[in-house]
Amino acid sequence: MAELPLPATRPLYGWSAEAPPSLPARFSSDPRRPLFSIVIPTLNQGAFIEDTLLSILWQGYDNVEVIVVDGGSTDDTPAVLERYRPWISVLISEPDRGQSEAINKGFRRATGSILAWLNSDDLYLPGAFRTVLEAFAAQPGGRWVIGSGDIISADQQFLRHVPAREGSAQTLLAIENDCFLLQQSCFWSSSLWQEAGGQVDESLSLLMDYDLWWRFSQRCTGIVTQEKLGAMRYYATVKTRRQGERFPAELATIYARYGASASLDRLVQRLLAEKSALGERLSTLERQLPVRLLRRLRLLPRP
Repeated sequence: MAELPLPATRPLYGWSAEAPPSLPARFSSDPRRPLFSIVIPTLNQGAFIEDTLLSILWQGYDNVEVIVVDGGSTDDTPAVLERYRPWISVLISEPDRGQSEAINKGFRRATGSILAWLNSDDLYLPGAFRTVLEAFAAQPGGRWVIGSGDIISADQQFLRHVPAREGSAQTLLAIENDCFLLQQSCFWSSSLWQEAGGQVDESLSLLMDYDLWWRFSQRCTGIVTQEKLGAMRYYATVKTRRQGERFPAELATIYARYGASASLDRLVQRLLAEKSALGERLSTLERQLPVRLLRRLRLLPRP
């Protein structure tokens, strides 16, 4: 099978544009080695999903199960998926109720011992799979690898680095201080996934990963490595920004669910204060606007 070259006009963040790795002829399914099951939920990400797939294919590890769940894309996504079909173990293309349901559909088809999902505009970085395998091998009882990673722009410019942190309740409660686990750099065992419920919460649109980390943290704190495993794209139309108003409500739900009463109280008080401040600003604006308009129309003398 012919190798697919990296598009020269779109170099892949973190990878060498001069000598990109060759693609495996096909993925194997060798029961003697750990099998990665990577779920890719997607919808109309034709501009990015080829990069996502290449970042998996270039890992240099061929015992991989790629599961793509397309919610019914109408852009170039189906054409890209068809091009890479030989390396896609499972392709589900049908309408869904959002990203969380797509993730669950994918994991229901997963057979690997190491699991992760990668959004179709994000990337794995060079050596990610090797680092994960080494981390699990170094700690045979380990069930969750947490790496560091980068946040990049749509055109793959570096924005910020996200260090790895342990998966403890204390770490998770620091989310309001912009401390979080980078989902693109987390991998876990299939046994941990099943013990933690075997699904993400489909009522959550933004923080389904954060809710999952809470369930994982009740069973282990993870193997932390500062090696960079993944990169997350952040841009104007990314879901995190488009649906940002849902963040406080979902965070409050998770705080309540896991007994973080003090954090929930602080969040509620902060939101009430913000609402009160907004109400006062609107009230002030309402009082000022008519006066300003009258003066602009010269129906009221200037002071």
